Amino acid sequence: MTIQTRESNIKKMLYSCLLLVFVVVMAITFIFNEYQTQRERILLGSSHELRSKVESSLGVYKDFSNYVFKEIEDDQDIFRLMSEAYFGDESIRTSNRNSIYSMLEEKYKTLTDFNFRQLHFHFENGDSFLRVHKPEKFGDNLFSIRESVRISNKEKRFVQGFEEGRIYNGYRFVYPVVYNDIQIGTLEVSLSMGSIVNLLFNLYPEQDFFFLMNKDVVNYKVFDDTKNNYIHSKIASDYYVDKDVLNKSLKNLKFTELKGDSELFKKQLDPHIKTGNTFSKEFNVNGKYLIVSFLSVENFKREHVAYLISISEDDTLMLMKRNYLLFNFMIFIVLISFFVIVFQSYRNQNKLLKMSTIDFLTQVLNRNKMVELLSQEYVKAKRYNSIYTVMMIDIDYFKSINDEFGHAVGDDYLVQFSKLIHRNIRISDSFARWGGEEFILLLPNTDEDSSMLVAEKLRSLIEKYIFSGPKNITVSIGISEFQLDDSSLEDAIERADTALYHSKENGRNQATRWSVIKF
Repeated sequence: MTIQTRESNIKKMLYSCLLLVFVVVMAITFIFNEYQTQRERILLGSSHELRSKVESSLGVYKDFSNYVFKEIEDDQDIFRLMSEAYFGDESIRTSNRNSIYSMLEEKYKTLTDFNFRQLHFHFENGDSFLRVHKPEKFGDNLFSIRESVRISNKEKRFVQGFEEGRIYNGYRFVYPVVYNDIQIGTLEVSLSMGSIVNLLFNLYPEQDFFFLMNKDVVNYKVFDDTKNNYIHSKIASDYYVDKDVLNKSLKNLKFTELKGDSELFKKQLDPHIKTGNTFSKEFNVNGKYLIVSFLSVENFKREHVAYLISISEDDTLMLMKRNYLLFNFMIFIVLISFFVIVFQSYRNQNKLLKMSTIDFLTQVLNRNKMVELLSQEYVKAKRYNSIYTVMMIDIDYFKSINDEFGHAVGDDYLVQFSKLIHRNIRISDSFARWGGEEFILLLPNTDEDSSMLVAEKLRSLIEKYIFSGPKNITVSIGISEFQLDDSSLEDAIERADTALYHSKENGRNQATRWSVIKF
């Protein structure tokens, strides 16, 4: 195998590796994007599902609220008393307020059995006339803090939605109160978010539900003596928990895992909570995949004021992630296997290359490799007018060593000899076994005179070296420098071989230059 062939094979392997890496990266990117898309779709679906469940639950309460209002409206005495109070003085208002309260006290108790929290009459100017749920509190104007009351009175229409009040938060149904074709105010029927949470628990027992209120909203609107209805949230620093809702949640709580490390969950949820948007996030807790959905609750001004939260277990996400990791692991195994195969192939090619360029016994270059190097040096010398020297080295009387001591001993001499030469030449020099006990040394950028010094150094070194065999050895050396009129690389080799023959003819253990004997 030539160097060019080896380099070509290495390039092919490199291209194959790069192609595989590219394909793998593209595959992993595609699978990751698909996984993320499916994951986001599931989380988004969870958010939509929570919204649908809440809207469905509110639909049930709206129908019941309409029924309550219709019953009160049909009792003309209540609206008559409110109309008289609206146009009357304070004494009439007090008397009529007490009368209406007496008429509705039992009805209100029935309403609370069905999870309704407030029954509240307001005058057309926004003043609170009667809180059936807290009759001692009245007279305060609500327009600045109760957008629902303002809209219903000003625009003379029914409105519904979530809103924090002076005492309770809740989902409010506000109806215009009309008597003798004159709107004198509004009637509010409202239920707490705890009621909605309780209904959600009953309808969807496999899930947990919670409710959080924005602290700024509570601190601004709620009467000071009723702020103890709220406690600080452990997972959202800017939110309160409604005690009533919390008690309903704790009674039905199933997923207690999230209570374990509230600070960790708070840290992960906080960036999303601060946006005030609806979102869902998954958590892997003790092998369970839980989806926590935060539904943004807005007031009548379309401002975010609270979160309704659901927690559910989801096996789909767990299977998706497991399959995603398994797929990546399989790709990793394939990639590693491919690289192992490529590496083994590369090693095998190196071994083959070494076998094709290295002499098996002495582990120096073989004849084929030396011819290749000589050819390169010859072309370079011809092109750039550079020089090089060829040195032929032959072990004296080596045949007698084989005959007398055997080929194993002879082989050992060859190995020791090769190592000795190799240790005492330059890195730029090339040393090869030419055949049998004959070796060749290529010295680039070296003239004949300098090569003679090297030859004498090597000859003397070998003569004095103590080999492990039964006797010492000597060498004969022939040297020839490249000449510009050489027609081939063999010319310098033949001249060095002639000089070597001259060394042998003249007693061996000596070095001869071609330039000395050519005449």
